[in-house]
Amino acid sequence: MRSPRSAAARAAIVLGLGAASSTVLGIADTSPWRFIALDGTGTLILLALAALAVVAGVLALPGLIALAGAAFVAMAVVQLIQLGWADTNLMGGNGSTMALLLGFGVGLLALAPAPPAPRQPERQPADES
Repeated sequence: MRSPRSAAARAAIVLGLGAASSTVLGIADTSPWRFIALDGTGTLILLALAALAVVAGVLALPGLIALAGAAFVAMAVVQLIQLGWADTNLMGGNGSTMALLLGFGVGLLALAPAPPAPRQPERQPADES
């Protein structure tokens, strides 16, 4: 019998899937759907970080969930630095991209210290005598 995943692990999976699906907001062509700016490199980085978050949730490893959150926050800081002080823009992003990355990062970091799921006692088969 598999042990149940903790709520934090399930939430990390959902945040990872949300991050992966948010790439649609960067590749859309028209205004109603294009909320963030991303180029090809930014899309790949976002998908890689999303995959890391999903894997961390599937494995239910708090350290890996924290690593995924820290990676999202680090990319948000890189985006902020590139917007304000650098001539290059690695991800082709803007302030909305930074806010999206920061949101996923802080969310994952908040999940990392959550307690593990309680173990369910194994049920013994009833004695038929």
